[in-house]
Amino acid sequence: MLMIGANAVFENDGMASLVYSGKTNKKYKRNMPATQYLFELEKFGFVFYDIITMKEETPKNKLSIKDINQFNISYNSDDFNDVMFGLKLFSDICVKQTSPLACFLIGDIRVAFSNAPKLYAPPADELFYLLPEGQKKAAFAIHEKLEKIGCIRELEGENAVKYKHAKHKGQVIATIWAGERLWFLPDSEKEQKVVFKLNLRNIGKYADYLYNCTELVRKSIFETDLCGLADSKTGKCGYGQNCGGIVFRYKEKTYVKCTRYFCMFKDLSEKAIKNYIMLIELEDKELKEGV
Repeated sequence: MLMIGANAVFENDGMASLVYSGKTNKKYKRNMPATQYLFELEKFGFVFYDIITMKEETPKNKLSIKDINQFNISYNSDDFNDVMFGLKLFSDICVKQTSPLACFLIGDIRVAFSNAPKLYAPPADELFYLLPEGQKKAAFAIHEKLEKIGCIRELEGENAVKYKHAKHKGQVIATIWAGERLWFLPDSEKEQKVVFKLNLRNIGKYADYLYNCTELVRKSIFETDLCGLADSKTGKCGYGQNCGGIVFRYKEKTYVKCTRYFCMFKDLSEKAIKNYIMLIELEDKELKEGV
């Protein structure tokens, strides 16, 4: 929908329908989804008409996007006759942000506020309100610790916010994913609705603390993917990161982990939450001393 809203124009100066004829917005040029997904919108009240194609005899759901030159779209419901106007307005607002799709998916008009950060993040109460009480308590505990050390919170995606360290502009120290269904979790973990990622880049200086962590916390750390061998020309690892690997020793064994997934935590026990808070404090200490 963002692709349509950002690149379409109102039909005949009205506000009830839009005309899409290709990517026109210079700031948002993502590709339109395959037609099998595009026309799924009809199940939700959207109507496609005046479709101009290069294959007139081909059913629309059999067309490829490159075969479609233009189409009109409206919303078929008397109760919501301003949907297309809202779509266009909100899309135009979102494409002005650093992460247009993330802003669009969060569906929060406050991204338009003049004092909103480049990646607006909704209040924590709104981000966590769908969580079960136990998981909500865990989420707030980590959130409050990150705010206490002065982190700046920004939108990461539809179900996530990232926390940037106040003393290191642009360096993310943590990310919290919270949502009814987290896309990266298997079906067997559908009850899990909050996951923490702590960027423990300096763990080598406080690895001894892992002796005090729960077994699941240690497992999350040790089972994180190894950093791939760096390309001698680009210096990037197997995941395309300029990380150089996070190196630390524990029980006389050296680990080299990739920053991409280091460290993802799902243990929400009371002791694990205390472990996360201490790990944040230890990382914060190292970051501040390194300024």
